[in-house]
Amino acid sequence: MIETKVETLIHKPITEVFSYVRNMLNQTSYNKSIHSVEAINPEATEYKIKIDLGIFHLNEIYKIDEVKENKLIIASCTANGMKFTDKYEFIEDGNHCHLVISDKMELNGLFKLSEGLVKMNLKSQMNENLQSLKKNIESISL
Repeated sequence: MIETKVETLIHKPITEVFSYVRNMLNQTSYNKSIHSVEAINPEATEYKIKIDLGIFHLNEIYKIDEVKENKLIIASCTANGMKFTDKYEFIEDGNHCHLVISDKMELNGLFKLSEGLVKMNLKSQMNENLQSLKKNIESISL
C-alpha cells in the first residue's frame, strides 16, 4: 500500500475552501491527472472521472464515501488492479484553512510491480496539485 500526505495553509475561510473542494467538478482545474469529471447522480456523490496517472489510464467512478461539513471529505475509486482513497481534512486556523490531503493506494496483480515508480511520482504530483488548488482558491474573489 502506498500512503501519501500533503498539506498547506490556504488564506481563505474554511467554508470557501470546503465548498470549492467538495465540488468535485473543480478537480480538472487543479489536478493535472484528472482530464474530465462528470457528476452521475443528483446528490453529487458519484462522479465519472478520466484519470491519467502516466502508466495507468482510468475511466472509473469516484465516489464520495463520507462528508462532514467544513471538516472532512472521504472519496474512493476502485478500478481493475487498484483502489485508492482520498481523505480531505479541513482545519480552521483563524480566518484561514489548513488543508490536509491523504491518499491511500493499493495496487494489485501486475500493477503491484509498478508500486515503486508510482510511489516516487505520487508525492510530487500531489504537491503540485495542492499548490495549484491553493492558488485557485486564493485567487477567487467573493
